Amino acid sequence: MSRILVLTPGVFDKGGIARYGRYQIRALRESLGKPAVHVMSLAGPRAEDLESPFEVEWSGRTRVSLASRASFALASARAVLRFRPSVVLSAHVNLGPLSHALTRFAGARRVQNAYGHELWSGLTPRRLAALRSADVVISDSAHAANYLVEHDMVGRAPVVVRDCVDLDRFAPGASEEAVLRRYGVERRGRFRILFLGRILSRTRYKGTERLLRVLAKLPPERFEAVFAGGGDDHEHLRTLAGTLGVATRTRFSGPIHEDDLVDVYRSADAFYLASEVGTGMGEGLPLTPIEAMACGVPAVLGDRDGSREILGDGGGLCGDPEDLDGQVAYLEKLAADPGFLAGERKAALERVRSAFGFGAFAVATTAAVVPAGVVEGAR
Repeated sequence: MSRILVLTPGVFDKGGIARYGRYQIRALRESLGKPAVHVMSLAGPRAEDLESPFEVEWSGRTRVSLASRASFALASARAVLRFRPSVVLSAHVNLGPLSHALTRFAGARRVQNAYGHELWSGLTPRRLAALRSADVVISDSAHAANYLVEHDMVGRAPVVVRDCVDLDRFAPGASEEAVLRRYGVERRGRFRILFLGRILSRTRYKGTERLLRVLAKLPPERFEAVFAGGGDDHEHLRTLAGTLGVATRTRFSGPIHEDDLVDVYRSADAFYLASEVGTGMGEGLPLTPIEAMACGVPAVLGDRDGSREILGDGGGLCGDPEDLDGQVAYLEKLAADPGFLAGERKAALERVRSAFGFGAFAVATTAAVVPAGVVEGAR
């Protein structure tokens, strides 16, 4: 039976890499049985992290430092000796050199996740060499996979395993008003555009400022924007909202508890994530718009990165992130035409159900990580 050693920078925070990692580990545990998957997390859980618990075999300190990295490397080496993995899965390119050393020592197969703006922001020579030597490279989008091939960063074609959503949890329905009141984002009769994620100065490329500029072009009596999530950029965005004259139509919820995500998504009429690309910018395949679409909310997305792989026939708008007039026209049509809005809601839901369910993700993950013929009878 295959034994998988998973090296991850963390599965506790609210970022996309942690969420993808959780789904990946869950898929392997369900396919092989929990004892066959040994998870080492560089970062330990913090108070502001995901509220839902997730079991790992080893986790480090809440604050990553040089010392904690050394402890993680030593603990991972000991895990190789005790667990004797047949596969080492590295959940981030930054862990590639460590996983490369461990697999050479263990004689194991090496699988490397590779996605996100780290790829086009410049890898160190050691990380690039480790990436090129991986037996299998998993990417969350064709966009990232194509970039890897075009820039000669991999030794073989990556396997694309797109992100997924728990469709039993994320589904259309009415929001609990008590939940919305708790965050100060109860409905007030306006068409609501939602941005949900970590609201950081370094991630303005996701479109937080653009959303305010779009809002300024929309009729004030009919539209509002809600920014849901914690981060260091709230005051900057509040100041910009005041400058643009949209402060009374802009609300900030603060961090959202994991149990309340669905209610916040369901409260929206449209979701916004129109990312730029460049050094330190851009998405592999962002999860938040997929979660919103699973709740029946159409998404406004940029077409410069993996976001363009999300939509099918309808269910949102995918275009130039800087085409604010196009985004305004789409949002106005959604708000003015109930039939069009209903059709876009239906298309969004159908797209997610057909392309981003956990079942298909689990099958693809197991096929990529575990050599053919090992899973059957593993339990």
